[in-house]
Amino acid sequence: MKTIKTESSDSFYRLLSVGARLNLELADDPKKMQVNSRLVGYRKDQFLLIDCPSGNTPNLERFFIPNNELIIRAITDSEFRDVIAFRSLVMGVIQKPIRLLIVSIPENVAHRQIRQEPRLDTKLSMQIESDTGNFTGVMIDYSVSGCCLEAKADDHLFFEDETLTLNLEYGSDLTGKLTGKVVGVNNDASIPKAGIRFDSSELTLRKELFYQFLFDLRANDKSLEV
Repeated sequence: MKTIKTESSDSFYRLLSVGARLNLELADDPKKMQVNSRLVGYRKDQFLLIDCPSGNTPNLERFFIPNNELIIRAITDSEFRDVIAFRSLVMGVIQKPIRLLIVSIPENVAHRQIRQEPRLDTKLSMQIESDTGNFTGVMIDYSVSGCCLEAKADDHLFFEDETLTLNLEYGSDLTGKLTGKVVGVNNDASIPKAGIRFDSSELTLRKELFYQFLFDLRANDKSLEV
């Protein structure tokens, strides 16, 4: 992890991509409440414009109170799609023509490089479609190219080369279907497991899911503390 000084530097702005997925956290909240949003744009050395988060998150309006400090994490617009994290102050909210959150340009930015495709530990229950019927499974690790699933033997026994479709629901905006083939099986485990290699479809969804899992691991990841 390295730190970027934003003052008199274009490095920070080169990493930003309009439309990038953001994770916002209240800096003073011991429960680490977070919401997701998107970067709309910025004015260099003055402010960032962010879509106002919406939904049923408790105390959501605290994200809009001027001078509240936010911890913001984002995926960079770089070759390796690295992760940055920084602190900004809420400056205000634009109400029209659409509601936008205005936050300050950070003084420092933590920058973590992701040079390979790691697998992230997860525990995501989902409905899975197979040629023999639907069943409930749990995704126990994930990467952009594949995942590991487990399912009770009474519900489904995996076999190599079978095609599975994962019905994904993660949060309010990450929904869809991921399809892949079973490339490895362990039906002798107490809970049968299978390695899945995704097909080439839904690349954007697969990347977005990876980034969100990465954000959600922040509590145990000291490299993105700011």
